[in-house]
Formats: sequence, structure tokens, C-alpha cells
Amino acid sequence: MLTVDDDVVFRRSMAFALEGYQFQGRDITLLQAGSAAQARALLVAHPDIALLLLDVVMENDDDGLMLVRHVREGMGRRDIRIVLLTGQPGMAPMRDVMRNLDVNEYWHKTELGSDRLEAILNANLRSHQFIQEALQTRRQLEQLLAAVDGASHVPDLTGLSQALLVDVARLLGLPGEGLVVMWPAHTTAALVIGATGRFAELQGRPLDALGDPAQVQRIEQALTHRPGMAAAPAHALDLLMPLHPSSALSTTASPGRPDDLATLFALWMPRRQPPAPNETEMVQLLVANVGAQMHRLELIAKLDRLAYHDPLTELPNRNGLLRMMHAAGERLSTMVLQFEDVDQFSNLNLMLGFETTNRLLQALAQRLRDEAGPEVLVARMDNDTFALLGPRDKLDTPLHRHRSEGITVSDGHFSAVLHLTGARVDLALFSGPPEEILATARYLLNDAKRRGWGQEVAYRPGMEAAARDNYRLGQALHEALRAGEIRIALQPQVWLRDGTLKGFEALARWTDRRGQEVSPVTFIALAEASGHITALFTQVLQQSCHAWRVLEALGLGHLRIAVNLSALQLAAPTLAQDIADQCADQGVPPEAIELEVTESAVMLDPDGAAAQLARLRQLGFEVALDDFGTGFSSLARLRSFDLDWLKIDRAFLGEIGQRPDHETLPDMIVTLSRQLGLKSLAEGVETDAQRLWLVRSGCMAAQGLLFGAPMPVAALPDWLRTHGHLPAQPVTAGHG
Repeated sequence: MLTVDDDVVFRRSMAFALEGYQFQGRDITLLQAGSAAQARALLVAHPDIALLLLDVVMENDDDGLMLVRHVREGMGRRDIRIVLLTGQPGMAPMRDVMRNLDVNEYWHKTELGSDRLEAILNANLRSHQFIQEALQTRRQLEQLLAAVDGASHVPDLTGLSQALLVDVARLLGLPGEGLVVMWPAHTTAALVIGATGRFAELQGRPLDALGDPAQVQRIEQALTHRPGMAAAPAHALDLLMPLHPSSALSTTASPGRPDDLATLFALWMPRRQPPAPNETEMVQLLVANVGAQMHRLELIAKLDRLAYHDPLTELPNRNGLLRMMHAAGERLSTMVLQFEDVDQFSNLNLMLGFETTNRLLQALAQRLRDEAGPEVLVARMDNDTFALLGPRDKLDTPLHRHRSEGITVSDGHFSAVLHLTGARVDLALFSGPPEEILATARYLLNDAKRRGWGQEVAYRPGMEAAARDNYRLGQALHEALRAGEIRIALQPQVWLRDGTLKGFEALARWTDRRGQEVSPVTFIALAEASGHITALFTQVLQQSCHAWRVLEALGLGHLRIAVNLSALQLAAPTLAQDIADQCADQGVPPEAIELEVTESAVMLDPDGAAAQLARLRQLGFEVALDDFGTGFSSLARLRSFDLDWLKIDRAFLGEIGQRPDHETLPDMIVTLSRQLGLKSLAEGVETDAQRLWLVRSGCMAAQGLLFGAPMPVAALPDWLRTHGHLPAQPVTAGHG
């Protein structure tokens, strides 16, 4: 597995997260590259790379996208699973951005909790395993077809037998040695009509000449094997099978060699390793053709099923669905494509085992087929994802009800309620080839899964334009970070008891190169989605350290600067020490910096967040839980976090002083913080009525327009003088 990301912190985090990870009981080798050039070298040096976790934007804006093209087209590696961990929200990899790129999944780094990361790895490694098996099958099928074609041109039985031994050896990678044996009707002994390798001298001789009575008996049993009768025992490594059509044998005949049966044939080849899962079927397909040329059409049908059908559910597979979509022609625009994915299917596999869940998938396939009706094509795309293609009116069905109620399926012994997440593409609204339709549905399905259980996302015209805008904005943000164009604005925080300064909160601000202000809500979310949040935090922290040094030079070194942390950063194992090191490099003590983290961020991984917050406080930083009351943390969880402050979200202050019943929640939060031994700070305070209420309630500090608007660092000295916050005689700082 190869991760490619120019963010060393993220690479460290990924290595930490994958420590001890195994797939199907096997250890995974994790390779890491900090650039596309390093990645290319590793891909050449390690042809067994199965999975690529790829950052889109690195040193150059399109490094990641060019690496995808290099892997797929330059190297011809269609088997490697590629998961984008950066990029744009929504459908950025689609259309203009990645129209022709083959990417398997797209996830925001902020979404990579340990469970989701493991689910992504398991699904993609299973997919790679399946593709490798499919590629091997395809190579074998090509050899098989060549062998069948060659067999049809061999004029005599001996030449056909010799060719069969050569073809089977090539097909299965076996040593070129073995026998084809014929037992003619009305005879008492079998003859060797084809022999290769060390058995070549047996050509044309009786089978007894093999000199191994036990093996001779096994081959004779294979010659007389009938349908419904247990196969003759054989060495575990032997390839031993009859070559005659099954219809040539009577199911009622007694054991032995009846005189009234046709001439029988068998093939025997020793081998040194156990057979592959699909080996028997491959050989059976070949020998069926050789044994009876009349079965040629049946062979082609079997090959078609291997290529276009799912063996578990007997539904069309992805290739089968694509073939039908291409065949539909103009009628495709009258149809709807619906993807359905089983929620938490990986957990079902862990709890119930693969055999049970496979039977449940078979039951679900049958249920979907029954409910959809004969006019709707049901296909299995992969693992737990199904597709339905049919007329619009036939797909406005029970699936919507199943979003909330689930579908009850049973394998005859075990019943389960399966919940489905869906994606819908009305093909009248979409113009593009079937391959692009499937890719669109897949990205929509990923979007639906990010929203939670039982969700459905439908395609809307114009999604591509929004994706292009997000992509361009993401590129601009990357350039702004590289050029150091992100600035901070400082908003005052005051002690409510006397109005003195507590400190300032550092708020990120971005004015793009056209001179337009970009909303922090927009660019911070984009930074998290594209993996730039660490670089953004670093720039905000550096400027906050500079702002504190300005305060210290003015004799206000006791004040703190509050800086916001993101959920993604909390997943980095070295976060606390990295922040401490950055502050030390700037000559700023930990006591000067307060770190704020939102309630929703810590709840993504409560145990990991608790450890991070405890470490930050051990290093001397104060920690505040921001936007408290808007998340979903329980009191028990709250007590487990090592905190200094609870920040009351501005949403609770809007009607203070106007409607008494709206004062209950902030009052409860203030009381709760006091009972937990925490300090409380209200944000968004804009009126004197709010301030007076907060003072009466016991809230300790506040920030908002009532006390001061966010200001650039350069404006800080004048503001402090104007508002009387400077000491009489400023002290010169010792930190430079």
C-alpha cells in the first residue's frame, strides 16, 4: 500500500493509524512518498502495490491527477485501487476535472476515522484481490480460447491429445508432463494416446505401463466416473478428470467398464501445488470442447457468464450492466439508474462471517429482483452495492420506504434487517456515456454514505459547475497558502467581572487575488476537504505567536491568543508536540496560546481526542471546547475531556433579554461548566442586555462586537491605547 502526500504530518498520522493493520490475516507493507516523483519510483520498484492513497495537490497543482493518469495509462496498471484523500467536495473529480481518470473512491481527510479508514482499506483490497483473480481468469480465458481454436484444427486424436496436454500445462502453469488415456468400447484395457514430459515413452502403450497400480486404478475410476457418483479419490496435487461429455454416461450403469458405453477419455497431470479456485472450471471448459466439439456453443456461453455475470447472485455484474446500457441506445435517456448500498456491511461480515453474509446478499438480490419486476435490470456492482436500471415509473417504488424501515432478508436460518443508502441518476438529465453515468452514480453514492444511514442523493443538473468552482477555489487556496496570503484578525475576549482583557481569538481571513473576501466558512471547509488544514493552522499559529510578541512588547504578555484546531488535526499522534515545537521556535511559551476545538470534532473519536487534549494541557496549553451545546456529546463524555473552558455558542444568545424561556439553555451551560470546574466564555455578545444577563448568570468571559470587532495585528496597539488597556509604562519584551 502506497500513500502519497506532501504533508509529513499526515503521512505520520497515516503510518500511526495503520500500525498493526492486517488484511485477511496478512501484514500490509506501507510505503510512503512525499511527492509524485517519489511515488513513480516506488511504483516501479514495487509492482505488488495494491492500493494507492493519493493527495491530489502537492508541489504542483495537478501532481496527483497526473500520477493517476501515469498509473492507469503510462503503466497500464488497472488493478491498483486509487483512493483520493484530497481534492474537492462533491463531484470535483468528475467531468472537466477528472473526466477520463479512473479513480475508485474519494474521501475527505476529515472523514477518516479509524473505523472508516479500515472499511475503505478492506473494501479496496478485496476489490484488488478480485481484480487480480479476474485478470488471471482473463489471461486464462484468452489461452483457453486459443487452445479451443487450435483444437478445432487438429486433424487426429493423437495430435489433439498432445495439444491438450500442452495447453492445460500452459493454462495452469504446470510442468509439461501428463497423460491422456482412452478406453475404447468393448475392450478391457485403457491406452495412452497422449503423453508428454517424463511420460513421453508411454505414448501408444497400455495404461498399465505406467508402473503404478494405485495411480492406474484412480485413472480408470476417472474414466468411468458418472454424474451423481462421488469422484474417484486422487492425490491432492493431481489433476485427474474425464474428457467425455457427461451425457455419454448412464446414471444407472454399474461400476466398471460396461461394453455398451462409448469410448471414454481421461486426462491426468501431476502438479506440485494445490489448484487455484477457478482452475477446475477452466480445465473443464477446455476438455469439454476437446471431448466433444459439438459443445463449442455451450463453452462460449459459459465464457460469457464468467465475463458478464456475478457468480454469487446470478445477476449481471458491472460489465453486464455496461453492455446492456450500451445496447439500449437512445432508450437509455428514458431510464433511471439507481445504486443501492448496504449500510454497515463490513460490520455484518465481521459479526456473521462471509458465508452467512453471502447468503444474505443472495436473498437481497432476489428481493430486489422480485420488487423491481421484469422491466428493471438488477445488477451487482461489487461487494454490497447493487444497481437497478429501468423506466422511471418502475423505480419510484418501495426502495424509498426501505430507507427508514430497512429490508428484512433471510437465508433460511438467520434473518437480518438491511438498511440501504442510495444514489439516483435520471438519465434524461445526464448527457454522457454509460461509463461516466456509472462513475457519477458511484460518487453520488459516496456522498450519500457520508451523510449517514438510509440517505439518498439524486443527480441535479449543474452539479458539475459547482464542482468546477470548488476546484478552482481549492487551487486558489493552495496558492494563497504557498504565498502566505492568509492573515489573522484578532477579536478581543474580556473578563465580565471588570471588563479587563482576557486575550484575543485569532480568526483566519483570506482576501483572494481579485480583492474579494472569501468566507471563512467556505475556505476552512475547503482546507479540511483538500488536506490543507494543517498548513492553514500553521500559518495562523505563526501569526498568533507574532501577535503575542507584540502584546508582550506592550507589557501585556499575560494575555492569551486563542487558535482553532480542526478534527483532522486531532487524528495526528504528534499534534501536541508539534504545536509546542512551533511555539518554541517563535519564542512563545505554551501558556500564551489557548487551543479551541469544537464539540463535534472531539466526538468523531472521543478516546483519541481525550488523549490529545490531555497531552496539550500537560505541555502548558489551555484548552477550550468551542460551540458547546451544538454537538452531541454526553455528560459522561464531557467529563472525560481535559479542558479549561466551555465556549457558549452564539446561537444561544440571540434572544437573551427578549424572551426569558430562551435563557434556559445558556444558563444550564454556565451552571454545568461551574459544576465541572471549568470556566465559561460566551461568544457573539452584541448587546448590553446580553452582557448583564451573562454577568448575573456567572459566566466568566465573553467576546463579540459589543467588546470589539476582529482587527488586523497592525491595528492592535492603537486599539489597546484607545480602549485604555495599555499599562502606564510599557515593558520591553525579552523575546525579540
